[in-house]
Amino acid sequence: MDYPMFTMDSMRIIAIEVCGLHIGYVGCYGNDWVATPNLDRLATEGIVFDWHFADQPELVALAPWQERSIGTGCYAFPGSPPVAPSITMVPRAVRCEALSSFAADAWQAIGASDGFLWIEGPSLLPPWHLDDELLQAYFDEDDVEEGLAPWTDPPLEFAKLNEAEVLQLQNTYAAAVTVFDAQLGVVSDRLRRQNLLDDALICVTARSGLPLGEHGMVGAPGPWLHDELVHVPMLLRLPGAAQAGQRIAALTQPVDLLPTFLEALAQPIPPLHGCSLWPLMRGEVEQVRPYAVAAMRAGGRESWLLRTADRALHLPILPPDEVATRSPQLFVKPEDRWEVNDLYQQQIESGDIMAKALRAFAKAIRQPGPLTYPTIKNDVNAGGARST
Repeated sequence: MDYPMFTMDSMRIIAIEVCGLHIGYVGCYGNDWVATPNLDRLATEGIVFDWHFADQPELVALAPWQERSIGTGCYAFPGSPPVAPSITMVPRAVRCEALSSFAADAWQAIGASDGFLWIEGPSLLPPWHLDDELLQAYFDEDDVEEGLAPWTDPPLEFAKLNEAEVLQLQNTYAAAVTVFDAQLGVVSDRLRRQNLLDDALICVTARSGLPLGEHGMVGAPGPWLHDELVHVPMLLRLPGAAQAGQRIAALTQPVDLLPTFLEALAQPIPPLHGCSLWPLMRGEVEQVRPYAVAAMRAGGRESWLLRTADRALHLPILPPDEVATRSPQLFVKPEDRWEVNDLYQQQIESGDIMAKALRAFAKAIRQPGPLTYPTIKNDVNAGGARST
């Protein structure tokens, strides 16, 4: 299917990037108990990217858009800012931090923008300031009889939760997700009523997911890049709802959005690490990268992730004088979705080969020019795969 290219005179790009949206709580990604009708409607009218991974997961919006990989189209690991190519298209970036005011803030920002708008927020992190009725939405009579109640201010720290605490945390967070979904519906309905929706390219994604106790953490006090943190939703609704209902199973990352938007507006794309997603949407290619990567520093620790279609390697990065306290981890995908069965010791050779490729990747992104992906092979067969 041919997709027309657009100009800023004929359309808007509206991107909404949530902080802390756990992919396991969204209906179009397989959840069957949290109400997300507006995200699900967007999925049916748009394109769902099933394997989208944050490369710089941040629970709190700190770095400005133009200093992040999502604004430069280039990867960056902790301590090395992304390459800053010459980009002529810069959005109007607006931060909407409070969940309670998102719909009003987002609509005000849309009304004030006539081109490319990037809405940072809202945050779905606790504490959750919601009406009591909303907080109780996922607690039934049996929960009340057992003394369970919404947990609105869980500490963002390492935590071993008992079964009751997990239920309280999950149900309270589910209410926050449903509130965000309802507010997203307010914004999209206003766009629809004012005949603006079909002239816009709408993107809804997340800066990060939100660990809710899955690996002994609430939030991200440590840089453990498990799926609940880095595997995030990404939905694109094209003008006129073109290609509605399409799902894309290729590995994609935030660095791909800038070249995607540039191509949509028929603007030149300089050498970037990210890849335009239009070839995927047009069915011209099956993938735009051989693997996805992420890196994070938190609590004085640093960790890298290499994610292929069938493996996820977690690699702790230690200072030269520090004794290792955490080993690499290796998980089989997609079977082990939430990463509970570490196979690194059983497949140590495979893990070490992936680790070598990941270290080479960290060096490659610091070099000028197009990115060449180090291949995940033995030295005898080592080579490179250029980003497409």
